[in-house]
Amino acid sequence: MIELRGIGKSFGGRTLFRGLDLELVPGTTTVILGRSGSGKSTLLRIVNQLERHDEGTVRGAGVEIPAGLPHRQWLRAATALRRRTGMVFQGFQLFPHLTVLDNVTLAPRVVHRLPREPAEARARELLELVGMGLAANRYPARLSGGEAQRVAIARALATEPEVLLLDEPTSALDPASTFDVVRVIADLEKRGFTLVIVTHDPDLGRDLADRVVELGGPAGAGAALQPA
Repeated sequence: MIELRGIGKSFGGRTLFRGLDLELVPGTTTVILGRSGSGKSTLLRIVNQLERHDEGTVRGAGVEIPAGLPHRQWLRAATALRRRTGMVFQGFQLFPHLTVLDNVTLAPRVVHRLPREPAEARARELLELVGMGLAANRYPARLSGGEAQRVAIARALATEPEVLLLDEPTSALDPASTFDVVRVIADLEKRGFTLVIVTHDPDLGRDLADRVVELGGPAGAGAALQPA
């Protein structure tokens, strides 16, 4: 589905990882663990090319993206790859001036040119899926952190991605909200979604994961990949 081979990334002369190999298997959940600053979120962003890699190759969506690809070629390939992925950002990043329903329908309508009526029908289905069906007409300012995260998940699913990427989906949530979000993620697992989750919580990660990627070993080392 998406494959990373020999990936390396450095910032300011510090190597986050090198020689990292990762294959995302359809229908599985991969959890990325590691200490703060180990490059967890950076690796997630490399998967869909929101962050460019310094070494190695990313393959997926019928494209191959080697490190150092000229900008125009990279942009075309990265766009193709991003169309196959959905991203749930740390901090939700919902548009505050749009209702919940409009947040979820925005990408299908603007990017995929889906008419309003089918876009809204699909959005309402997804909001029901994440337990937010009654919140369609509310604005983000009226949502709790857990509610906003569930809306963000629905928004990421609205473009029907093959892979869903979640960056610290329970960070800064209270226990009740964490429970609600984890329940949604577990339901997506049961439905056969392919998930990649960054988390600082090893217990949460291992509860959800089919495979665990641990970052933060010796400088220059690749990730440790292991079954959950």
